Amino acid sequence: MKKLIQEFKGFIMRGNILDMAVGVIIGGAFNTIVTTLNKQILMPVVNWALSYIPGMESGLYTILPNSKLATDATAVDAIILGPNGKGYTVLNYIDWSAFIESILNFFFIALTLFIILKVVTYLGKKRKELEEKAKAAKEAEASVEEPVIEEAPVEVVEPVKDPVVELLEEIRDSLKKPESPKKTTKTKKETTK
Repeated sequence: MKKLIQEFKGFIMRGNILDMAVGVIIGGAFNTIVTTLNKQILMPVVNWALSYIPGMESGLYTILPNSKLATDATAVDAIILGPNGKGYTVLNYIDWSAFIESILNFFFIALTLFIILKVVTYLGKKRKELEEKAKAAKEAEASVEEPVIEEAPVEVVEPVKDPVVELLEEIRDSLKKPESPKKTTKTKKETTK
């Protein structure tokens, strides 16, 4: 059971699944925008323009011949109101505006996807160019050798000793020297007397 849960977690957390979920949600919201644009803005304009064509005064539809107009004797519950405002007992009609609306929906969705793909492709090319420029600049920077600066030989100057220090060093050195053998013998004779 644990293995199944881990596999499911791995499946959900994959990048493709999350990207697809975001795409579906945005696509649903975008579909609402396009449908509203068509139904509320474009189709009224199209129907208004077509109202100048004889027979299309109330919109884009065709009432089929098997439709039957309601008579005065027809019950009110049985009357179906047609797109032309008349009552029918049997109504069959073709709604051309729904077909045109679907075509416009398709057109706008395809146009939007085309623009999005163009932008993504353009940004991908720009990113690749910038990466190549950065790589070339880095390689050029690495290939440029730093100029070798030849330094003049430095002369080592011996420090001048202070005369007092020299005198003290001589005294130290003389104290370290062993006494001569003659002096030691004299001192031994003197000590024996």
